[in-house]
Amino acid sequence: MKERVTRPSRSVDPVSNTPNGRTTSLLSDVLDALTKTDLPLSAYDILRCVSRPDSRPLAPPTIYRALEKLIADGLVGRLESRNAFVRIQTSNPSRLVYCICDRCGAAQAVENTPSCQLIDSAAETLGFQVRHRVMELQGVCAQCITRPSFSPASQHPLQNDLPARAPK
Repeated sequence: MKERVTRPSRSVDPVSNTPNGRTTSLLSDVLDALTKTDLPLSAYDILRCVSRPDSRPLAPPTIYRALEKLIADGLVGRLESRNAFVRIQTSNPSRLVYCICDRCGAAQAVENTPSCQLIDSAAETLGFQVRHRVMELQGVCAQCITRPSFSPASQHPLQNDLPARAPK
């Protein structure tokens, strides 16, 4: 099953950290920021998106705490290689393989249970218990590969072809 990481289903239940089940404003704002973009966002990008001039300023640790909660609830994924975050929808986020475009920075996720089970099984033969799995693929997305300026011989994007916020 392939899905665009940044295009969540509207049927996902909102995150709740209040006794009555309502979503806090900050968590909603972080989810909205991640939902409205096609690129993974850093915590500082999110901070700029959710800061409001009329309220007290937010500090980066506040954003990181909100992201930790959203990751724990399976609504946000972290791209380790980019130190960036994306909105996800899946029943098991640990089974996602992220495909990250070197050219435009977009991230897509593929839920790949068989590969994850194979890796877990191989680790188990070593007596190793997997607690955290990071599976990220770097390459060029289908949209970028069809653009006329893409040359298969070049592994890296041309400097003038980078997006406004270049991938790390």
